[in-house]
Amino acid sequence: MGFSIADDGLLQGDKVTHELVTGKDSGNFEPGQLDMIVMHYTAGTTLSGAVSHLAKPHVKASAHLVLGRDGSIVQMIPLNRKAWHAGRSEYANRTGINQYSIGIEMVNAGPLKRAGSHFVSLYGGRFDEEEVMEAVHRNESGARHWHIYTEAQIMCAFELCGALVERFNIQYIVGHEEVAPQRKTDPGPAFPLDTLRDQLLLSRSENLPLTPVVELAPPATRQARVSASRLNIRELPSLNAKTVRDPLPHGTRVTVLKQEQGWAKVRLEQEGWVKEDYLEG
Repeated sequence: MGFSIADDGLLQGDKVTHELVTGKDSGNFEPGQLDMIVMHYTAGTTLSGAVSHLAKPHVKASAHLVLGRDGSIVQMIPLNRKAWHAGRSEYANRTGINQYSIGIEMVNAGPLKRAGSHFVSLYGGRFDEEEVMEAVHRNESGARHWHIYTEAQIMCAFELCGALVERFNIQYIVGHEEVAPQRKTDPGPAFPLDTLRDQLLLSRSENLPLTPVVELAPPATRQARVSASRLNIRELPSLNAKTVRDPLPHGTRVTVLKQEQGWAKVRLEQEGWVKEDYLEG
């Protein structure tokens, strides 16, 4: 895919377009201020809808970049200017995270509710089961249903953030859910946020060469459903390994990350190992 960033703060790439808005930022970043990326979901289903909403003058919010479900990107604020994406926020002993961060909105409906044979979002979108996963949010204790991100979207997010890390002095990649945990849940457990920042930031903190962004795409995954009445999830692929949470109830949807000798590494809020015999799909 490949991205470059011009001196005027405009992102360039094959699937990047620009629909810049004015009057919806707080001026240029001060020297040395920009060191964060904040990941969001749009709570909607289309790129055009998200861009149209953020462009409205009366909407007191903006984002630098909006990432569609096909991996296309619309830039709305130059990367050298402070957008209005984080709101009341705090992280790393700092408040007002807008003044330190680039905001990336990913088209995703967020939490869903079951409605018969399908699922619905807060704003009325309708989703089939293959578009949904069940997981526990990092700031919550119970499982909910979440709109999944597409493979193209995740791969684009990894490469995009890699380009931003290379260009700017990025020290933190966080979710809106981490800078405003009392009121926000984005990007939610369907997005591999921990993997993203571990791969992009750990190598630099240990003075290792940054892994080329082409290698940062997450491994191929599949969705599965628990077929047993209750299924233990363990920290290692062994019956003797400690469990990492309460057993998963029948029907729980998981993302299978890896398979090994009859075990499957799965993701909900956290990763662990389950007996593969008790997964279907």
